[in-house]
Amino acid sequence: MSESEITPSQAAWNAFADDLKRIGEKVTGVTGARNPRERAEGYRYLIRLISAAHQLELEADRRRPTLSRMMLPIRKFKGDGCDTLYHEAKVDENLEYRFEVTRGDDIFFSATVYAYDERQAYYIVDNLVDDKIVWSERGGRPYAEIHLSAERPEGVDNWVQLKGDKPILFTREYFPEFVHTTDEGRYQTAQLNIECLTDAGAPDHYTEEDLADGLKKIVDFVEDATDVSIGLSIFAGLNLIEYDKTQRGQKVDVTHITEGKMLLDEPRDDEHTPAELAQMIDPKLISNNLPGPGIQYLGAWFRLQDDEAILIEGQDVPCRYWSCQILTRYLESGDFRYHKVGLNNQQVKLRDDGSFVIYACHENPGVDNWVSTQGYENAHILIRTLLADPLMEASFSVIKVADIDKSAG
Repeated sequence: MSESEITPSQAAWNAFADDLKRIGEKVTGVTGARNPRERAEGYRYLIRLISAAHQLELEADRRRPTLSRMMLPIRKFKGDGCDTLYHEAKVDENLEYRFEVTRGDDIFFSATVYAYDERQAYYIVDNLVDDKIVWSERGGRPYAEIHLSAERPEGVDNWVQLKGDKPILFTREYFPEFVHTTDEGRYQTAQLNIECLTDAGAPDHYTEEDLADGLKKIVDFVEDATDVSIGLSIFAGLNLIEYDKTQRGQKVDVTHITEGKMLLDEPRDDEHTPAELAQMIDPKLISNNLPGPGIQYLGAWFRLQDDEAILIEGQDVPCRYWSCQILTRYLESGDFRYHKVGLNNQQVKLRDDGSFVIYACHENPGVDNWVSTQGYENAHILIRTLLADPLMEASFSVIKVADIDKSAG
């Protein structure tokens, strides 16, 4: 081999490095970070995505799948919930699988299959929620066996359909507190196992072609998650809330995601208008954020000064769960290890009529219902409901901290 030639592995690695550099330019691009903190967090976000992609993409094997934990306290993306544990397994629409669940201390469990459509946008293929699963018992815990296949096998109690391009099995477990409490042993998580019913044997040895393919999958994952986070933040900016001296605490339309629609209203000192920025975003990215069945999202993009607070008002609704939390520009939950960046319906104090008032600001102004904004000037404030009937309605506005009614929240 001459000095000018490189091996296929070297070529794949060099292309990988070039692609990461290109994706990194999105952090500081037209639709990217607005300030030094967002730039620093943006590049850290890319490192977190690479970590996730190594496990979820490069090491994935659809014939020998494992349910991998997607999010960690230091690895978050795509609008993760503070109280939620997520697992994912890559599966093949032409194969059959047995999925075993021994339930933990969650307050909600679901299993959803997503697949790509012809636009390469994710859609929900099928779904099973805990109260629709036939459970038996194992070791004193609810236990279920769920079959995944294109056609329902005869005689099975629990079945989730497989179809579409490159399907994934995605599980959600909701807990009463921030999810890192499961790592501390305060809550037991579900025991999950998936097995392909077609004997695949041991995998072949790793090749240069495998490396090139795996690195390409990492790039695709990192780029998609980056585009999703930046894109949805741009769309969410249409419903910007900020303090207006002439219309103090003015309420704005709330961003709803129940049918996969969002739209930008953030002023910026450059040559692009909000409408032009919105035109740069592919609407399919909303579906690629993996919205869950029965999950409603409503919220706004905020601009907040140190002496200001977000006022969230609404009415409690019958549901399995709801929460209020912040998300960064990159759709990461706040750092719940050290900050109270979320509040759920088991923690919020309601008024006698079932209504609630929550304040979100940098420091607790002396109220019970408070969410830390972790010092962010710009970020998302989000309410997430689970199986709500009727759907929740809430309003978001910005007021001065000095004007907070401490008896109301």
